[in-house]
Amino acid sequence: MRLLSLTVLALLLVLLLLTQCSNSPGQRWREPNPVQGIAPAQPGPLLQVSGHIRYTPRPDDPYPYPIPLGEPGPLMPLYSGGLHYPLYCDFRAQALDAPLVDNQQGYGVAVRQHGDIIGYSKDCLQPAQLQFYLLQANGDISRFNGGDISVGQQLLRLELGTINRFFYYILMPVTPAEYAERGGASQWNNKLIYQFHGGVGIGYRQGYLKPERLIRDRQDELRQGFAVISASINKTSYGYNFLLAEDTASRVKRHFVSLYGAPQYTLGIGGSGGGIAQYLLLQNHPDLLDGGIALYSYPDMLSQTLYALDCDLLHNYYYFTAADKHRWQSLSQRQLLEGLSVSPEHSLKFSAQVALAQLTEGIWPTLPQGATQCHNAWLGLSSLVHNPQQGKLKRLVDDRLLAQVNWSYWGDLASIYGVDQQGFGHSLWDNQGVQYGLQALKQGSLSAEDFIALNRAIGSWQPQAKMQPEQIRYLPLIDTPLWLSAFGRQNIVQSGPAQPAPRYSANRRAITQAYRYGQLFLGLTDKPILDLRHYLDPKLDMHHLEPSFAARERLRKRHGHADNQLIWVSDPAYTPLSEAVALMDQWLSSGQKPASAQDQCFAADGTVIAAGSGVWQTDGHCATVFPPYSNSRRKAGAPAHGLMFNCALIIVEHAIARGDYAPVNMQPYQAELAATFPAGVCDYQRPDQALPADLAFGY
Repeated sequence: MRLLSLTVLALLLVLLLLTQCSNSPGQRWREPNPVQGIAPAQPGPLLQVSGHIRYTPRPDDPYPYPIPLGEPGPLMPLYSGGLHYPLYCDFRAQALDAPLVDNQQGYGVAVRQHGDIIGYSKDCLQPAQLQFYLLQANGDISRFNGGDISVGQQLLRLELGTINRFFYYILMPVTPAEYAERGGASQWNNKLIYQFHGGVGIGYRQGYLKPERLIRDRQDELRQGFAVISASINKTSYGYNFLLAEDTASRVKRHFVSLYGAPQYTLGIGGSGGGIAQYLLLQNHPDLLDGGIALYSYPDMLSQTLYALDCDLLHNYYYFTAADKHRWQSLSQRQLLEGLSVSPEHSLKFSAQVALAQLTEGIWPTLPQGATQCHNAWLGLSSLVHNPQQGKLKRLVDDRLLAQVNWSYWGDLASIYGVDQQGFGHSLWDNQGVQYGLQALKQGSLSAEDFIALNRAIGSWQPQAKMQPEQIRYLPLIDTPLWLSAFGRQNIVQSGPAQPAPRYSANRRAITQAYRYGQLFLGLTDKPILDLRHYLDPKLDMHHLEPSFAARERLRKRHGHADNQLIWVSDPAYTPLSEAVALMDQWLSSGQKPASAQDQCFAADGTVIAAGSGVWQTDGHCATVFPPYSNSRRKAGAPAHGLMFNCALIIVEHAIARGDYAPVNMQPYQAELAATFPAGVCDYQRPDQALPADLAFGY
């Protein structure tokens, strides 16, 4: 208690300092050379999909590959829509010369020569060029500009340029005799790796990959003779538009083939968002990848936003609207609703700012002893991904242009999902009829009164057009942001004295478009996928284990089995990636699933704890050592596969009569429950109402 009082005293002093704070970020929160003007969008071809994108033929590519050295690659995407602006150019991060000047109207970033502006670049184009690197035996990497090469050193050629305005990369192991040549490939083993990377981004920037990291990540495979290709749009830090990512990746591979010939196979490797890319591209474009090693993956980006965007709603309830706030500082009580992992050993991130936000609302701070994954891993996602007025905290454009951009994931995908009457990209997040804490109610861990109070007050997110930016102050001198609008609560619909907080129902056609355009994983692939991760649930890391099984459930429902997916989980001290590459090489080279291709889990010293078909069953050895947790939607009764955006509704009276709340008798609470859910509650015995019938699961 004394510690909390001291914390509050310190926060009160901070409150006094707020009058000295600035509303505008300092230089630390601005990218160099921001966009000066936003060019008009240029329309381009968008693939027309009527069934599923997997079965939709892609158009022929008219570009005459290979891309000549000294020239940029194709500018207009082939089938993923036109050119949208702004696009922030990341040439400085690549230590490259300024992009090519393409206008004098002030669109894009300023291009300077000897300190003078000679024009502007809106499309960030770079000419194709070669760089050479030395990979030392100890893993050190350095640029190579000629000279002797010793035994144990591996010479690597990197080609980079732009395709669809994004950087592309081709790494090839070469001999000293092939130095300064483009075509030499005598060390290539005729096998290709497409490297993907993760992160959370909403588009609007070119992005970049650090060559040294690309080499370091794949150094073992490069020494074995693999070639490696990638593109900056295939790093999800710079966007989750997987149609554009596919369009670009297919062109990068086409360029590679024009130079070196078709590979024996193409293997995807990458983590987090890079794992998502593999699940979706293996499904959507069967000719691009032959298999994938998906690290720390989710089956797609969209289905995780359902529970991730629930987190801030739940936090707002715990700290601001719950009648008994102290009750909800218990980690076990929070887990009843969140489902994700909790830990008394971890500290709550940004706890001082949470307490400050409570004080500014006249609430005495209530902080838990420990932390949850819902807070530590997902805090801030609603601001970055969901809020069109906020987006990235760092500025990509001149401040006067901020209001002209829809800074959200939904805005970046508006060409697929469509826009509302105010011009904002349709959000696909939906919680109409969701009964938070339903499992806890049925298990006797949550009283009927508390269940109704929670669902009456939890609310939903405002429509895009009504959202407001975060309330942020920047401390003087140290330029540190103070978030006064904790959990994006200024954008949360609140309950009133006489009525419950309304829920949000997403545009059904927009969700259907996401299904048809392959932005959701439906299990439509039979190609090998090795789903590999460290067991990070106890660390409250967002890369939790449950999504591996959500992907498996979708494969199983689609095909009746999931024989093409392996799930490997390891203690964080050991990474069985070399074993994964070797197994996938055997699988793809032979075209047959090896007998050794089994589910496995690994100990810290690398020994196999258990392997076989039953290790991930509820009582299986791997599931016992590395138990998967849940999420808020599953705790609300949603199916394990996670594809439930727009649930069918059943009126409360019928749900009670059907026994949906058994063994709890909710008959005495029918009126209160019906008032809380006037449109009805989710009927999970029926499929997502936005999932087209022709794409529905067959099992």
